[in-house]
Amino acid sequence: MGQFSTLVLLAVLFAFFTETEANPFVYNYERLRIGGVIIACLLVVGGLAVLFQKRCTRKNKKSDDNTSEI
Repeated sequence: MGQFSTLVLLAVLFAFFTETEANPFVYNYERLRIGGVIIACLLVVGGLAVLFQKRCTRKNKKSDDNTSEI
């Protein structure tokens, strides 16, 4: 998941910087807004993945057994 989000982030950043304009201080606000929405969505999905990571993992039955044979 981490590699995919890094790849998407690099693709978005590459798309922003490939188009060069005559005046470097003129910004394409629509493109900037779309990039911000994409990054916000990736952060939300990543946060949800971190929150639900422990709930969705399988539990090992051997680690749940607290009976020891000493």
